[in-house]
Amino acid sequence: MKKSQKKEDIINTAEKLFYHHGFHAIGVKKILEQAEVATMTMYYHFKSKEDLIKEILIQREKHYFQLLEANIDRENGINQYVESLIKAHLDWIDTDGYNGCLFLRAKQEYEGVNEEIASLSREHKKRLLNKIENDLNLFNGSESLSVQVSIIIEGLTSMVQILELDKVKDTAIYLAKSIQVSE
Repeated sequence: MKKSQKKEDIINTAEKLFYHHGFHAIGVKKILEQAEVATMTMYYHFKSKEDLIKEILIQREKHYFQLLEANIDRENGINQYVESLIKAHLDWIDTDGYNGCLFLRAKQEYEGVNEEIASLSREHKKRLLNKIENDLNLFNGSESLSVQVSIIIEGLTSMVQILELDKVKDTAIYLAKSIQVSE
């Protein structure tokens, strides 16, 4: 197995463990056992658990924004854009985000403990809001609309933890249609 594959094994294993159990509940030993790699391999690729967490958050954000870009519709107007964005986020939840937001979890666990990790989490949310605002500017959408859409997206992430995904999907699409402005 190549070192780059071992690095990916560490990242993927740690992300799953952190996502399901939280960051502080999982130690390096558990990650190494699950990834089946040696301690020296971990520290060859990452200086610390916190560096591993930062890498996970950076890669997760990249993956999330790639999914959005691949699925949002900017060609058919503002209403279709908002609906496609929400559907793309729902697809993310369905495959990669069923246990809440890893960024918010990182912010909660590391606020006041590790500013780099907490900052990465805050900056992710700001980048998402800015992305939505910039996209909506293509349609002369308002800043208020970008905040409303962001609130729907964040609410979806939270509500899917306590309600069935299909119910959340239906409600999200209804809300999106109710806030949209005429073109």
